[in-house]
Amino acid sequence: MESRNPSLNGSLNATTNVGAGDVHRWRNVILRMGRKPIVAAITSGSILMSMTLTVIISVAVNNTANLMFDLVIAFIVPLVVAPLASYYAVGLLFEVEQARALLQMAAIRDNLTGLFNRGYFLARLREEIQHCRDERQALALIMIDVDHFKAVNDSFGHAAGDTVLERLGQVLADTLRPHDLIARYGGEEFVALLTGVDLDQANGAAERIRATLESMTFQWAEGRGAVTASLGVTFLRDAEDTADALLARADRAMYAAKHAGRNRCVTLP
Repeated sequence: MESRNPSLNGSLNATTNVGAGDVHRWRNVILRMGRKPIVAAITSGSILMSMTLTVIISVAVNNTANLMFDLVIAFIVPLVVAPLASYYAVGLLFEVEQARALLQMAAIRDNLTGLFNRGYFLARLREEIQHCRDERQALALIMIDVDHFKAVNDSFGHAAGDTVLERLGQVLADTLRPHDLIARYGGEEFVALLTGVDLDQANGAAERIRATLESMTFQWAEGRGAVTASLGVTFLRDAEDTADALLARADRAMYAAKHAGRNRCVTLP
């Protein structure tokens, strides 16, 4: 049952948040330090605590005759137990953290190309639109679609098609800037979001992508061939422009490039 006392609820929430934050900070400290320093620190602390407690208890019960023997035991036991226990405990933490990182990556990355996936791109697109409006920056969207991709799959097999998508993903990553947002939008379609660029810069980037892909020769098990792509370029307009409208214009521009003969770039400002 929720408390009717607002101050009590606030105190409880603050306590919970502080506790969760402390756990998160300590986890990050452990991960940054690495396994060996943590094991050494836990072992040293265990030995110190064990020997200190031994002295305190011996004095408290007035049994100091065997203090030296007790101290030796207090030193040896944690020296043996603590490294083993802490080594496996810290190792488990690292494994859990690695698995968590892999799950996070799988949620936002395309398995084939390693680029961001559609869901992540759409979420970031809306954020970038708002950011560019706030900072009064230009924003360009490029949509890329592989020409005659079905024919590649039919003639050379789906493995050949996968190779084309992987290579195109690499072309995009190599051609565009490190901070540009690149994603596989679906099937043989890719998108790239460029901030702070003018018309000439966006068109230049699109043309470099097109020309690089056109110049490549693909060698497959079933033969060799060349692949081209059609690209549509558009820009964020006024304050009423939306993510959906931006995507729709880029899509229309890309299909205009298809209808004009493929292997070209078309811009709809």
